[in-house]
Amino acid sequence: MKNKLNIKTKMKSFITALMIALIFPAMAFAETDPKQDTVIIELNNNSKIVIITKSRADLASLENYDVNQMIKDLNAQLSDSVEYLEISDGKAYVNDDDEVEMKDWKINDDEVRIKLGGVEVDVDPDEIDDWDENDWEDRKKVTYEAERVDRTSHHFNIDIGLNNWLDDGNFPDMNNAPYSIKPFGSWYVGLNSTNRTWVGGPVFLEWGLGISWYNWKLQDTDFIIEEGSERIEFNQAPASVNGQKSKLTASYINATVVPMFDFSRGRRKITSIESGGVKIKKYSRKGFRFGLGGYAGYRIGSHTKYKFKENGSTEKDKETDNFFLENFRYGLRAQVGWKGVELFANYDLNEVFSTNRGPLNANNQSANLNAISFGITL
Repeated sequence: MKNKLNIKTKMKSFITALMIALIFPAMAFAETDPKQDTVIIELNNNSKIVIITKSRADLASLENYDVNQMIKDLNAQLSDSVEYLEISDGKAYVNDDDEVEMKDWKINDDEVRIKLGGVEVDVDPDEIDDWDENDWEDRKKVTYEAERVDRTSHHFNIDIGLNNWLDDGNFPDMNNAPYSIKPFGSWYVGLNSTNRTWVGGPVFLEWGLGISWYNWKLQDTDFIIEEGSERIEFNQAPASVNGQKSKLTASYINATVVPMFDFSRGRRKITSIESGGVKIKKYSRKGFRFGLGGYAGYRIGSHTKYKFKENGSTEKDKETDNFFLENFRYGLRAQVGWKGVELFANYDLNEVFSTNRGPLNANNQSANLNAISFGITL
């Protein structure tokens, strides 16, 4: 809960008016009548409760809030110098089986907070030592919907998917090229620190930094990836060798900007669970959303790995080099989501290898390879 207090130190009388305002983001009503309805409840001692709402449906949603508990908590914080106080919708007091829980947790200095995708976990080390399975049986659970959207929110997510490359718009395995990529098992992984900024209406902007890994595994494991004198080469392994895995890995640090259209306008379903020293919040998005943007990255590492059997023993060769890879990458990113599911697709507009440094194709020319990746965002 965010309290906005205008304090006049010379005030001699106690608070004479209490305003409780339910404030919803302006974007949710960008296409509706801007007029508001006001309900004023006269109390004793010249006190009032003023409720400002957009519609009868919003007024009905007050049934989900415990106003008595809200006022008790406010009264405990008031001093004789308070003239005016306003409650924004940053904290919800939700009724559930006659129990009231305040949804915004304040983390202490000795607590640990882990936030991944739509799950947030707070752990208090002092209490977790005494935690047992009986505490979990007595856990408190509340599910509610949050209409409020922060101007900018931050989260950490993981991209997990597959990657490949296109040779002039076609997959290399169409021509049985030695640099054909194994369709399943060539994993793409991205770790992203992402900000989500509300622009207005259903428009959001997702932007941030991250680290990603391409893992190109060859379809034919009897080919070895090597750096030649003029280009990257995919050479046949000796007959005495039985190849098991052959891959090229490249890692990049990236900056990404993706405009998003979120037709739920940021509304989320939130489930909170508290047990002993453990607090868990799960955020689930609502509705359909999609976006198209771009990214740019800089290579921070690359290596090849060849796993094979020779004379009955398993061996591994790992080489670290640049392998004629382009240091920069840039491309297009598409995102689409439905409720709790988020999918992504990346396409590098620049080539994987430097100009005329790619592997030779069937026409004995340098192949023009562009990286692609797609998968799910956690």
